[in-house]
Amino acid sequence: MTFSRATAAVLLLLGACSGGEAGPGPGTENSTAGEAGAVAGTMTSRDGYTLTPVVDGLTFPWDMMFLPSGEMLVSERDGHIRVVRDGSLLDAPVAGTPEALVEGQGGYFAMALDPDFASNRTLYLAYAKGTTSENTTTVIKGVLSEDASELSDVQEIFAGTIRGTAYHFGGRLAFLPDGTLIVTMGEGFRYMDEAQNPMNYHGTIARINPDGSIPEDNPFASGEEGAPAVWSYGHRNVQGLTYDEGRGILWAHEHGPKGGDELNIIAPGNNYGWPEITYGVNYDGTVITEETEAPGMEQPVVKWVPSIAPSGMVLVKGDAWADWQGDLIVGAMNGPKGQKLVHVDLDEEGNVLGTQDMLSGLDIPFRDVTIGPDGTLYAATADMEGVIYAVTKTE
Repeated sequence: MTFSRATAAVLLLLGACSGGEAGPGPGTENSTAGEAGAVAGTMTSRDGYTLTPVVDGLTFPWDMMFLPSGEMLVSERDGHIRVVRDGSLLDAPVAGTPEALVEGQGGYFAMALDPDFASNRTLYLAYAKGTTSENTTTVIKGVLSEDASELSDVQEIFAGTIRGTAYHFGGRLAFLPDGTLIVTMGEGFRYMDEAQNPMNYHGTIARINPDGSIPEDNPFASGEEGAPAVWSYGHRNVQGLTYDEGRGILWAHEHGPKGGDELNIIAPGNNYGWPEITYGVNYDGTVITEETEAPGMEQPVVKWVPSIAPSGMVLVKGDAWADWQGDLIVGAMNGPKGQKLVHVDLDEEGNVLGTQDMLSGLDIPFRDVTIGPDGTLYAATADMEGVIYAVTKTE
């Protein structure tokens, strides 16, 4: 698919940096919403940001990631990885990738590059594997060819606990400075009570070595009080993840039910409360619990009531957004207060000073956000006919 003439400058930059279960309610983390397609053309929001379309023709884009060569990889929920090169979306997806369960919220999720990618070309992918009745979030790794056309030597390195639902997979990945890999997993919706049981992987964040083995310093590495890979538990559906190297903070956000979306600071062994405590209610309005806090359970640093249906999240860096250096930008999909980006203002220690909505007047559901090598902010829509925009401040 080609780009519009109005995006020439952005494109040059991109090329140069060469069964019976009621599912989650409409407009929450169900990425199958919004099938009418994205708005075409350059737009300027009423709060002073310009969205320039960079590429269209994607099918439910889920995650964006840049290679050192400047090419962009985009995972599509329908089970493909696409390549953006020199201003064009290549027709052929990356070959050699695994078959996903593309149902409900299942499909391809996040990608990550090995810390030694420059020498080993290793790419990691989280995806939904299995059948309608037996599936889970799974992580594979493989070697990406020099021309980014094929993944070879594909190996499965981790899989969560088997569930019988096509909802709440989590699926975000991030490497820590010690070379270990963080994997987020949802609680499968109908298994929400199991999020309080660290002996399984429902509603957990896991930490593994790049080969899938278990780090010896994991909080439950012995397996006696929790599953060995569990890093934290009591989560609902974590779909935003980033490591803040400057502050040494692992940030994660997760979907609440109807209300109660959360941004959290993740620490090993901690219990984040779901469903024993929550600021949300069931989709039909009934109460899950009266408790919003409890001893031994962590409080969110930001909560959204009503929901914004948070998606991707990025730590701001680069001269293009110098005033927001070290802050967070969160994508928001189809919640009652979604269809926007959210700027989370942080102080030097990582305390939240406040949040500000961005682009809320355009009514576009955003699935992912990332910062390019040149500091440009990119946002991908959550539509079936997906578009990636470059977001700039209007002069």
